[in-house]
Amino acid sequence: MQRKFRLKKRAAFAYVYKKGEKSAVQDMILLAARSREGLKIGLSVSKKVGNAVTRNRVKRLLREGLVPLTDRLDRGYMYVIVAKPSLAKKNYFEVRDELGRLFSKAGKLNGEGDLS
Repeated sequence: MQRKFRLKKRAAFAYVYKKGEKSAVQDMILLAARSREGLKIGLSVSKKVGNAVTRNRVKRLLREGLVPLTDRLDRGYMYVIVAKPSLAKKNYFEVRDELGRLFSKAGKLNGEGDLS
């Protein structure tokens, strides 16, 4: 995921948590709220997921899993992806597929095509 798409500010996270619509799959939750700034994606990985090394690994997996999806995401939204503890046991391919299912379930993917 490119840096320009990262959601960074606390106020932006709070806005998405408050106004966002939720969708969930087994290992993560997606919150999506309308955005005036264009596509922004934030990651939320709490201490419940594991120690610092595990949390950073999960964030890296999520960022890499988003790379093939970024072109197909609805650009008018800010997204926050909340990782559940079970996500720490997944590999890259499982995370990428689960992200595809999550955005698809939320109806935020444009176009068709392969996720790989």
